[in-house]
Amino acid sequence: SSDACGILSMSLSKTAFTCSDIATNPNVVTLTVTDNNGNSSTATANVTVVDNTPPVAICKPSTSKYVDPYQTYYTVSGDEFDATASDACGIQSLTYSCATASVTSGTSLDGVKLQGVQAHSIVWTAVDNNGNSSTCTTVVTVQKRPTTLTYTGETSVQYSDQVSLSATLIDNVSGAGVNGKTINFTIGTQSTTATTNSSGVAKTTLIITQGPGSYTVKSSFAGDGSYQENSDSDHPFTINQEDARVTFTGTQIVATASATSGIATVSLRATIQDITAVLGDVAYDAFAGDIRNAKVRFIKDGSPLTEWLTPTLVNSSDLKTGIVSYDWSVNIGTATDAEYTIGIEVGGTGYYLRNNSSDNTVVTVYKPTGDFITGGGYIINPSSTAGTYAGDPGLKTNYGFNVKYNKKGTNLQGNMNFIFRRTVGVVVRTYQIKANSMTSLGVNIENPAAQTAVFVSKANLTDITNPLAPVSLGGNLTLQVNMTDKGEPGINSDMIAISLWNGSTLLFSSNWNGTKTVEKTIDGGNLVVHSGFSLNASETTATKEATIGETDAVVTQPGIKAYPNPFTDKVYFEFSSPDVVNARLELFDAAGAKLGVLFNQQIEGGELYQVEYNPTGISTKMLIYRLVLGDQVYTGKLIYKQQ
Repeated sequence: SSDACGILSMSLSKTAFTCSDIATNPNVVTLTVTDNNGNSSTATANVTVVDNTPPVAICKPSTSKYVDPYQTYYTVSGDEFDATASDACGIQSLTYSCATASVTSGTSLDGVKLQGVQAHSIVWTAVDNNGNSSTCTTVVTVQKRPTTLTYTGETSVQYSDQVSLSATLIDNVSGAGVNGKTINFTIGTQSTTATTNSSGVAKTTLIITQGPGSYTVKSSFAGDGSYQENSDSDHPFTINQEDARVTFTGTQIVATASATSGIATVSLRATIQDITAVLGDVAYDAFAGDIRNAKVRFIKDGSPLTEWLTPTLVNSSDLKTGIVSYDWSVNIGTATDAEYTIGIEVGGTGYYLRNNSSDNTVVTVYKPTGDFITGGGYIINPSSTAGTYAGDPGLKTNYGFNVKYNKKGTNLQGNMNFIFRRTVGVVVRTYQIKANSMTSLGVNIENPAAQTAVFVSKANLTDITNPLAPVSLGGNLTLQVNMTDKGEPGINSDMIAISLWNGSTLLFSSNWNGTKTVEKTIDGGNLVVHSGFSLNASETTATKEATIGETDAVVTQPGIKAYPNPFTDKVYFEFSSPDVVNARLELFDAAGAKLGVLFNQQIEGGELYQVEYNPTGISTKMLIYRLVLGDQVYTGKLIYKQQ
């Protein structure tokens, strides 16, 4: 504006505009001008108000979240990821968009699920009232839930036993146990699985089949591809040797090869059992292993006698019971007898353990004097017959034998024969065990009412079902016969046990009790045991003080003579028979009371036998002797002059 006299003032009808002026566009603005003389004039103009300033959108910082429990998404709660916006003209709308959300767009995220373990981009768009817009972004990274697995089961167990395995799986976010997840347990080469319960605990069991040693028990959770992280736990684990039980079943009294030899072969044999086979044992458990995994050795007087031996199963279907055997060559030199303490140790690198002095046994080796055994008859097989060729229960096993040292006492002679039957298919087959190389004969007459003998020999086994075509089933086998002579008559009182072995393999047992062949009372016949040696040297009965010998004289008439008579310290009896008969020499006091049996065995025809008797603990002055030779009886009197 201008004026010749000058401008006094100018004023606009509107000098400021607000967002509301946008709605009245165009806005009319009046300019009033006044000069110095009071004259005025006006002018108008149209003003259009424009808003081109975007609103301000502010998002929450980017962050990480874990998936919801047991889900594959994270649920947004409240306004935790909501943006804010501001604008001078006001906000028309504030909305989000998220392609990986359960609701991909909207004005509120409350309750919306961010799907999947990934980064979720939440884009907020603010629009003001005039259509201007701006955006901001919050990135929410959804992660798997971390877990912790802790092993809580047993950390040691014996071979073949059942171990209890357990582990606890914890959600690290909530601190609660994780339910329904598979936990894998591994010990060495063995593994198994279990499922967690509502407390996150997984429990299972495993039968240990691996050998003793130090291991690691590994428990592991493989995780969930869309939910949880994996975790694992390692813990030292020990497998110990299983308990074993042993029973000595070899020969405990063995004669040397002759009265002048110090050399003998002792058949050492033991039954080894898994503790599961021993019902009632304090260490019993119900989980059996394989006894063939045991290592066993014999101990003599505290020192190892053998290398470690591996048991052979008694029955291929029973893994709990095995046998070890060893033929031990002994030389007692010039001694009359020798005693050895034999122990059985289970251990070494084997899977079983046992070394207890209560298992020890004493083996006696002695030089024989007048030993012999003879017998004939049968037993009825019990249900406990055993072995590869076990006899049928209820059928007969016949026996017949006559074994003694020759008159020079230099070697065993005689024969031993057994016949037993068993059914194969539908045929009852007949088998023969025949001794062919006699190893040893051990006799113990410590108890006159139960005189015992142990006979060991090499033997053959033959199927003689067809006598015209016998079938050999093996040679060089080991035959062991234990017997007890309980006096006359033998039937229903004498006892016998027969076992045949191929190394440690049991081929035949007449009466197996689970660990050894035990004697069974004979059902027919008789057994006779005799010896001049006794384990109990302090015994003073007439029988045990008698010394039996033979001479080289040849006689043709039966009879007996006693000399000197009267006698003071000892008396000698000499008798013979031209025929093979049983000879029984008995001694009585004057009142007819029997003092003892000095001799009772079969004698050879034409040989002269001598018995030396030294009375001990006898007060009578007159003695009567009686010799029975077959059906002939000879008697006489003796005068005992005590010094």
